[in-house]
Amino acid sequence: MASVTAAEDDEGVLRERRGISPAHYLFKIEGFSLFSKNGLDKISSKTFKAGEYKWKILLFPKGNNRGKGDYVSIYLMMEITTNIPVGKDINAFFKFFLFDQFRGEYLTVQGSARRFDWVKNEWGFDKFIRLIDFEQPTNGFLVNDTSFFGVEVFVTESSRLGECLSISEVPNISGFPNISGKYEWVINQFSKLGEECFSNVFIVGGHKWKLHLYPQGYSNYKGFSLSLFLVSVDSQSPMSDHKVKAEFTLTLKNKFSGNYAKNRTTIWFGAPTQRHGWRSFIKLKDLQDRAKGFLAKDSCVIEAEVTVVCETSQKMLNC
Repeated sequence: MASVTAAEDDEGVLRERRGISPAHYLFKIEGFSLFSKNGLDKISSKTFKAGEYKWKILLFPKGNNRGKGDYVSIYLMMEITTNIPVGKDINAFFKFFLFDQFRGEYLTVQGSARRFDWVKNEWGFDKFIRLIDFEQPTNGFLVNDTSFFGVEVFVTESSRLGECLSISEVPNISGFPNISGKYEWVINQFSKLGEECFSNVFIVGGHKWKLHLYPQGYSNYKGFSLSLFLVSVDSQSPMSDHKVKAEFTLTLKNKFSGNYAKNRTTIWFGAPTQRHGWRSFIKLKDLQDRAKGFLAKDSCVIEAEVTVVCETSQKMLNC
């Protein structure tokens, strides 16, 4: 492991070790390797308060800018709110922490004072720590795929808060129930539907879902195509921190043959993007063609097949 005790690197960044925990915020990350594996290249903590201002930790597990691919990158972001006048800037020292779980001490990294304002509200380190050092088992920074990051912000004194952000893959094995499921939506009197309609709520993988249908199309596809979406009901609250990755297939069944209209994708659901699907699921001229069998006696059948792949959760800790 590279020496990190009370030394400045070639960019004037002070790196040292200490046994005292960070004064303001601790950020525990479980399943660290799964974030990049599932397309989450940027991790954000919840908002915490230090002094009169609100902050977040931004973390890039595989690096950002000059550190991309070889380093873990970390930044401190100040939340710009309406009570901070335009033109006002906040000067702050900040120090990042990385916990050595074997030795019970922290690697700390501190640079020079920075100005946070409306123009630039985040500062940090592209090259916080080399990935090879971070992932080295004997260094103690990543143990059982769990790591602890922290920060101190020297604006005014404040109490330390913390949180735990975790990601879990859902095992695709027999005997693990309800990870995949199907829901069939039978729609009668299709011609009398309004501009949009919803199915009943159904549960797959412990999560609530529903279908969102625009019979005559949505947005610029109105009058040309049927639009169909899958909605994560759990993500509809703007205060929800929960995210779920799902593979799903939406099918408009054909009552005369197996020539169905079908689309499939894998994507993350979470506020503010609580629904995904297709604005142009099937052209209205094909839907209304009796010979094609999608509408029979003014009714149709839509099937949703959903598989939960993984999910994240955040909770506050008593640090």
